[in-house]
Amino acid sequence: MERLLGVRSEIYDHFHASNIRDELFLQPGHRDRFAQYDTAMLLLQDTGEALWVHRRREFSPSAMTAYIEFWGVVQAVIIQQDALIELATSVGAPKPSVGVAWTEIRDFRNVLVGHPANKKSGGKGRNAKGPLRAFMGRQQKTYRELTYELWDGESEKVSHPKVDLGRMIDAYEAEAAGHLAAVLAHIRQVWPVAA
Repeated sequence: MERLLGVRSEIYDHFHASNIRDELFLQPGHRDRFAQYDTAMLLLQDTGEALWVHRRREFSPSAMTAYIEFWGVVQAVIIQQDALIELATSVGAPKPSVGVAWTEIRDFRNVLVGHPANKKSGGKGRNAKGPLRAFMGRQQKTYRELTYELWDGESEKVSHPKVDLGRMIDAYEAEAAGHLAAVLAHIRQVWPVAA
């Protein structure tokens, strides 16, 4: 998360050194955009710092604590993704194009949440395949290896996929930092800092 947090800080510094706040955000009818910007920046900072700290500490050896930590980690990534899109929208930058790493971690989280006890796969209605039932158990969790149980109703088989969450987060962070760099380039071009 260091690169992502670094680019976020550059956006913050440029924002406050430029005229964007006075020329756009504080004008009548645009104050919600400032709230959108500010909220997105706070969420990016909070999730980035929390993920950075937790990653260095690792998951708790307590199964119940690690269980709650896992859900917090994957949800923090989703909050961060949504905040990045909101940030781009607030400053009028192009919406980030979702890449492989962004999608991979979001899809992983979505397999495990929502209605994990009974989720349809492969579409809706008559096109849906059999149910998927996912379960993140009490086993030891590390960023290097997480195992969960997945029942596939179509094949009628149980599998125990192993996930390298650390690798997934690293790949996502590189992609997200690239998106933030594009937002930074946009605001530097549209609202340059006076010399």
